[in-house]
Amino acid sequence: MQTNYTKVAKNSQIKVGLISADVVGRKMAGPGMRYFELASALACDFSVFLFAPDSCDLSANGFKIITYNSKKSSSDLAKKISDLNVIIAQNLRPPLLSDIKKLKIKFIADLYDPLLIEVLEYAKDDNEKLRNATFDFNYFSLLLQLATADHLLCASDRQRDYYCGILSGRQILNPNFYNASPNLEKFITIAPFGLLSEKPKAKDPEAFYKKFPAIKKTDKIIYWGGGIWNWFDPISVIKAVEILAKKRDDIKLFFLGAKHPNPKIKKMRMANEAISYAKEKGLIDKFVFFNYDWTPYDERTNYLCQSAIGISTHFDNTETRFSFRTRVLDYFWADLPMILTRGDYFAELCEKRNLGVVVDYKNSKEIAAAAEKIVNDEKFRSEIIKNISEVKKNFYWKSIAENIAKIIKKDRFAERKISRYEFWRLTFHFYKAGLKKKLAK
Repeated sequence: MQTNYTKVAKNSQIKVGLISADVVGRKMAGPGMRYFELASALACDFSVFLFAPDSCDLSANGFKIITYNSKKSSSDLAKKISDLNVIIAQNLRPPLLSDIKKLKIKFIADLYDPLLIEVLEYAKDDNEKLRNATFDFNYFSLLLQLATADHLLCASDRQRDYYCGILSGRQILNPNFYNASPNLEKFITIAPFGLLSEKPKAKDPEAFYKKFPAIKKTDKIIYWGGGIWNWFDPISVIKAVEILAKKRDDIKLFFLGAKHPNPKIKKMRMANEAISYAKEKGLIDKFVFFNYDWTPYDERTNYLCQSAIGISTHFDNTETRFSFRTRVLDYFWADLPMILTRGDYFAELCEKRNLGVVVDYKNSKEIAAAAEKIVNDEKFRSEIIKNISEVKKNFYWKSIAENIAKIIKKDRFAERKISRYEFWRLTFHFYKAGLKKKLAK
């Protein structure tokens, strides 16, 4: 499962800690995968420690995994980080941020997932008080990260522009800050989600057919990687398969995971709607298949390698514009031609480099036509696969880790100072929003 990078710790005296707030284990989502793979790749250059919440059933090659109590994350982590030189983390609480500053540890804030925008969709179905409190909680959390970080990571040029806007609005990007680094290389680095350089191999090539007897080995499978979150559009894909099912029986749709592996993440309305629609139309377990549990990280290749098309569909909103759909990287990894809704980073890349077909929002007919084009036109499919094999090299974990390693080796850290008053003001509003969030549930 883990990439076997050549372990030559050139700067082994430098100790780097990666703190994952999400599950790290055989059943993990994007954040856990990111930190596990980055830890492995960064271990080529540094002494690396991966901090995982509560428990971890994975073994590490070249770095150390340390678990912490997620219910007392700040106090527990504070006891374990004192020897570190650098910390990379997505979203730290005020007490730990304060300790990091006191210990003079360099803090790289990992903002590859713009949570402040994502939460607008995530909390859309909540009552008004809860939704506003959830937004405020994430807003002040982001301000705390920006106020204390020595460097930021983001996933794309679009996100870089987004964070530059916030930095300007907060007067962090002021004349002195600008003069120190006009191109901001000392403060922002693009370090997206990545993929393994080794080609995926199915541990059990028969897994699909054992679990879903209605799927034949000659079928062309459309693969929906990752979960079914509320800001995705699975219904349009199911409707496309419904169209195709009326004239052919060899194109099937598979959803890799219907629920999140982290029990703290709420159940998604869209997943229930997708399952209900497939049942209502008589498609479930005939043309549309759901894996109701979360597929273990090292077993997803059993399904990925037997698929013909990777798909990701979403809606026309702000979340789409600034998103970085990590599931698409699995499609790159397996050289899967893809069908993507327009509007996001990968759709733009797909059109520019001919990596598949880009369709309009909520357009089932276009999705159905795209699937048939990819399945029927071998020349078209071969050209796409050739293009993917070139583009994906830019997303290897090793390359992404090298960009992060340069920050540390070349000391690309901004000179940051935050007044005690400003830190405690943000902290007060953070906890106030957290209290409102609890009371609104």
